[in-house]
Amino acid sequence: MNAEWRRAALGLIVTLMASATIGDAQIPPPPPSSIGGCSNEVASFHTCALQKARTFTPPRTQSGKPNLQGYWRSLLTQPFSIEGVKGDEPLVGDLVMPWEVAPGMIVDPPDGRIPYQPWAAAVGRRGVNFEKFIDPRTACGPGGVPRLALQDVNQIIQPTGDGHVVWLFEDHHINRVIAMDGGPAPGPDIKLRVGHSRGRWDGNTLVVDVTNLNGFTWFDDSGNFYTDTAHLVERLTLIDADTIHYEVTVEDPRTYTRPWKLVWALVREKTPGFELLEEACWEGERDLPLIREQGFQYYFGEPWQGR
Repeated sequence: MNAEWRRAALGLIVTLMASATIGDAQIPPPPPSSIGGCSNEVASFHTCALQKARTFTPPRTQSGKPNLQGYWRSLLTQPFSIEGVKGDEPLVGDLVMPWEVAPGMIVDPPDGRIPYQPWAAAVGRRGVNFEKFIDPRTACGPGGVPRLALQDVNQIIQPTGDGHVVWLFEDHHINRVIAMDGGPAPGPDIKLRVGHSRGRWDGNTLVVDVTNLNGFTWFDDSGNFYTDTAHLVERLTLIDADTIHYEVTVEDPRTYTRPWKLVWALVREKTPGFELLEEACWEGERDLPLIREQGFQYYFGEPWQGR
């Protein structure tokens, strides 16, 4: 098999894996023109949602906390690149692995670009990661934070006692148990793919500090990334009964020149009888050995280790 055919075969494998793994939810239809009474353009949604949150009185749990419980789907998201996909992107219209023109999710900086240091820009943005490594999610690893919140459907549970918030994901059986007790993070030697999450309430907003990340996950299909020194802060705020404004601030001085911010909407799934389903990945997996034969490696942060 010549090189072109081998590359095409690899592309077909990845496409079929994506279809089998995440289904139609990975490439959602265009969002409605209005989300929670706000524009479907990310920056406009962000500004409008923050204003609406100031006057909205959210439903409460029995203990009086804002009630975020339920099933949620992401809108204003796409899987290819959090910076957005322009029409001149080579993979748009590709016969094997077509990407779609789509807006980004970054609201700060205003140009919508990740403020990479020069060395890191060459690793992300369809750079070294994309060219040499298997997407950790394709390899049946967790999507990581914040990628989990834009993949498929998820569920938020607030158990009695207010000691924890539990965030369940259909994506690869992942769950996040967010400690609300004000305790410290684990020691710096403990590193996890989804990190350690500590939550608190800031008025009606659930604020989640995420530390102790191992840096073995990506933001998107393009290979945009952070390292094991990253610190993420998520903010979840109801702006009406069925819409959450989701915001995450990313800081990692090893990788970026400044902190930066992503935003999208989480919209309530209200289909009667809806429930999370098992999403198997490893069971019956036969494609990864073929991808490895093309020279692609598993991703464990090699491009930034030692920096």
